[in-house]
Amino acid sequence: MKQGKVKEKKNDNGGEDDQVTATTSDFLIVYDSDVVNFACQETSWVIDSGASIHATPWKDFFTSYTSGDFGSVKMGNDGSAKAIGMGDVRLETSNGTMLTLKNVKHIPDIRMNLISTGKLDDEGFCNTFRDSQWKLTRGFMVIAKGNKSSSLYLMQARVIDSSINAVDDDSTFELWHNRLGHMSEKGLMILAKKNLLSGMKKGSLKRSAYCLAGKQTKVAFKTLHHTRKPNMLDLVYSDVCGPLKTKALGGSLYFVTFIDDHSRKIWVYTLKTKDQVLDVFKQFHALVERQSGEKLKCIRTDNGGEYSGPFDEYCRQHGIRHQKTPPKTPQLNGLAERMNRTLVERVRCLLLQSQLARSF
Repeated sequence: MKQGKVKEKKNDNGGEDDQVTATTSDFLIVYDSDVVNFACQETSWVIDSGASIHATPWKDFFTSYTSGDFGSVKMGNDGSAKAIGMGDVRLETSNGTMLTLKNVKHIPDIRMNLISTGKLDDEGFCNTFRDSQWKLTRGFMVIAKGNKSSSLYLMQARVIDSSINAVDDDSTFELWHNRLGHMSEKGLMILAKKNLLSGMKKGSLKRSAYCLAGKQTKVAFKTLHHTRKPNMLDLVYSDVCGPLKTKALGGSLYFVTFIDDHSRKIWVYTLKTKDQVLDVFKQFHALVERQSGEKLKCIRTDNGGEYSGPFDEYCRQHGIRHQKTPPKTPQLNGLAERMNRTLVERVRCLLLQSQLARSF
């Protein structure tokens, strides 16, 4: 607790249940008998599987608030407390993720902030209690964590004031970061040095939940230095991507790529089913050998069923060496895998910009 002026306000009723409030510039301290509560930006929330609502006694926590009579809440001691308001509360959890609690009831008579696991479940979150820890997830993303203290699970979070959404300066570091598609801090500084971002101030980026969710990838696979083959068609990489979520106008759900290691030229064929891979490979084989005058010597694929059986037999008949990567190691065919991602990302960006349906 930092040094500062302290003001105290006591009850005037002279009773034994005097309450004293002490305020400093940093936080508010409320003590009643042997109970002391600290209210600051860093708050504790009880994860309650028995609560049917989210609740808090603090009106200042709300980013949106509606006053009124929202009924009574029955307490564990058979008592009841009135809810005099309701709204939303925005929290920044310990891992930097934003969590919005909707329809939180303002109940001044309770002494703890309550989070209802049932309400979170209704909103599509998953609550996990294990090894004295609570974890809140949505899909593969961890939203919040908490620890068991005595018999209660507690989550530490920072209350986000509603004014956090206001932007005072159009040239702030964070705003340019958002405008440029969540560009990295290094990229922003390079543009700023070239005076390409009008009036941008120097700064550092805070950890953003949107960046974490949008850019998360698996840990990189350790790679060795790769030397390209000296001649065309010495080695060709191939991979099938799909099934895609939306069927194309022509009925295709897959596409297959063939990439020459020497030139890095790529050929793409759309497929309705995976069993068409051999047919398009025959077309590709005839096309590239006729156009280049070279012979296809080796093709590298994963261990998928579309590259087995008749595909192997065709390669043996034409003297083409067929290399297969071990199961569950797409990194060993990384050039083709990364090209699949590049193609899908570019098509997705073009569709979003043109506002066309995904079937295009």
